[in-house]
Amino acid sequence: MTGASRTSLRLVTLAWPFVLIVILQTVLATFSLQVTSSLRAFVTGESLWSKGQHDALYYLSRYVASGDPSFVARYHEAIAIPMGDRAARRALEAQPPSVDAAFRGFLAGGNHPDDIPSLIWLFRYFRWLPIMDACIRDWRTAENVLMQLQPISEAIDTSRQTSDAERRDLTRQLDEINALVTPLTKQFSDRLGEGTRQVQTVLLIGNTAMALLFILLTVWRLNTFLVHRRYIEEQLSHNANHDALTGLPNRRLFEERLATALAQPDTCHALMFIDLDQFKAVNDNGGHAAGDALLRRVSQDLGRAIRGTDLLARLGGDEFGIVLPNCALEDALRIGMRLRETTEAIDFVWNGHRYSISASIGVVHLAESSFTLQEALRAADIACYMAKEKGRNRVHIFETTDAAQTQFTANLNWVQRLHRALEEDSFRLFSQEIAPIDSNGAAVEHCEILLRLEENGKILAPASFIAAAERFGLMPALDRWVVRHALDIIGRRKGMASGTYSINLSGLTLKDDTFLPFLRDVLSRSHVPGSALCFEITETSAIENLDEAIAFMNAMRAMGCRFALDDFGVGMSSLTYLKRLPVDYVKIDGSFVRDMLTDRADRMTVEMINQISHLAGRQTIAEFVENAEILAALRTIGVDHAQGYFLGRPQPFLPDGLDTIPLSHADVA
Repeated sequence: MTGASRTSLRLVTLAWPFVLIVILQTVLATFSLQVTSSLRAFVTGESLWSKGQHDALYYLSRYVASGDPSFVARYHEAIAIPMGDRAARRALEAQPPSVDAAFRGFLAGGNHPDDIPSLIWLFRYFRWLPIMDACIRDWRTAENVLMQLQPISEAIDTSRQTSDAERRDLTRQLDEINALVTPLTKQFSDRLGEGTRQVQTVLLIGNTAMALLFILLTVWRLNTFLVHRRYIEEQLSHNANHDALTGLPNRRLFEERLATALAQPDTCHALMFIDLDQFKAVNDNGGHAAGDALLRRVSQDLGRAIRGTDLLARLGGDEFGIVLPNCALEDALRIGMRLRETTEAIDFVWNGHRYSISASIGVVHLAESSFTLQEALRAADIACYMAKEKGRNRVHIFETTDAAQTQFTANLNWVQRLHRALEEDSFRLFSQEIAPIDSNGAAVEHCEILLRLEENGKILAPASFIAAAERFGLMPALDRWVVRHALDIIGRRKGMASGTYSINLSGLTLKDDTFLPFLRDVLSRSHVPGSALCFEITETSAIENLDEAIAFMNAMRAMGCRFALDDFGVGMSSLTYLKRLPVDYVKIDGSFVRDMLTDRADRMTVEMINQISHLAGRQTIAEFVENAEILAALRTIGVDHAQGYFLGRPQPFLPDGLDTIPLSHADVA
């Protein structure tokens, strides 16, 4: 099923009750108009009938009184009307009914030709109604009385000479007939009026009931929509604070709880970082599915081994963090040892292979000194690294007087390596295609510019150094290097004005007040239009300082630049954040896209992100598109763009006219 078909099916599912009610309302309104029109024609016909029988008696009485033969002619004209109606009635009561004969009869009864079909329709299909049946009986009874005029008129037609005695007898007969037919005529007229009012009341009730049903259905559907929207927002809110794989709190909620704990005076808390030691081996040998299953198992076992007041969170990858409120150092150490033993005791089997894992745990007692949030996180990170450095599968307590720890911190040489790379221009730019999933127009270049580091002839992926650069505040410098060199290359590429080049910006750069003047300057010197640039920022960095981020993005958008919200779904910000952030694209995190064909929860997450993004007026880009099946599924969902190895691997980003350089094996990561 295509995306358009799926959307149409959803619209039909949502709208069919309303369509049905509108059809029923239309049918009822049409029926009401038909019935009302038929009743009006019937009342008009009854009026003509009553007038005809009254005039017939009147003209016949005038003839008897005066002997003027002109009154006989006028009598015949008047009596023709009830006689025509009588013929029509008898034609409709015949088996089978004769519609043509009934039409001629009603026409002879003085009825308008346009009204006669309504008269026939009402008589044929509604004579079974009690009120209609009673009206027809009154009509038939009055008609039988009126038929007594026939022998009188025949006698008059036979002999126009009448004696006084005969006139007195005719007058007496006419008076008797008039005395009988007048109340019957009135009864017929009253009954018809009553029937008309009853039918109109029923139609009014029916139309009112249908309108009330429509209102109730609208309210019900609206309530259903609002409930569904609240559910989505609750899911977004939950996912904003919880890890999708394990269900544990994520880094965002973890840091919020830690910041709250640090803000409490005269209390002692503990902080713990846990890193699984053999997780990469499980991932490499068993695949991502094995790694995900192991993470879920570890999450459950660790959760059972901590106190009820402790907060266990997944910080990313195979890293976990624990905030232990009101916890003495001795208790934190004991809990840390229990967690290590719990992890070591996990017997994990996948596809017949048994894996042994352990955990390196870093503990920071927050009462030892005054920590800021970042200092506490860094201390726990260092303590966890120290546990790994000392042989893994151990618990290390952060101590500022620990000489080995100090030495380890000093030996973190990435800072020096990155500074040297900046000075020697050892970084390299690569690009990866971002392709529209359904493209009908001419292809224009749309790619993400990626940073690599070249050392000793090897190309290193950013996973090797980005974390260190972020930890030690070097990302703004790296972002400036990327922007400067990217603009230089873009300016020498054909069609650059119509292309889109995505450049990643870190959260630290968003806070850098000097970056905007820098961007204005390099844009001016490169002659590259701002509309050619699309800056990618992660969801977490955008909402960490939301107001600052929005101001920063608006300032850059004033230069024509666009924005993409990267890794969306990992932090899963609420709809409110997405609506407020002035972004053009939402990049669906590859962790959901990668397994969406086998994991229904991942597919539903992709669908939900795509739907919410489109509702917010954003285009979507799916990462980690590694095969044709994933691309087909994304097309069905309605995702706008795709990026991944199936569409193209990262390639050196060079000006036109230069040959590409071979990729190192290290760049495959």
